Amino acid sequence: MRVLPFVLSFAFLVSGCNKLPESETAKQVGAQPKQIIDKVSGDTAKALQQGAERQHNAEKRE
Repeated sequence: MRVLPFVLSFAFLVSGCNKLPESETAKQVGAQPKQIIDKVSGDTAKALQQGAERQHNAEKRE
């Protein structure tokens, strides 16, 4: 009876050490924040470019 808790705790510790392969779905879910940041930075760059073009066109008209 004393061996059972030891065996169970040992099995629990060993099972926690095994690294399971990550699924494609888990990788995609983990990559979503990076994709969002990339999209936002791209959109920001576009907006800045459009603002610079508009300002340049407005200066040309004057």
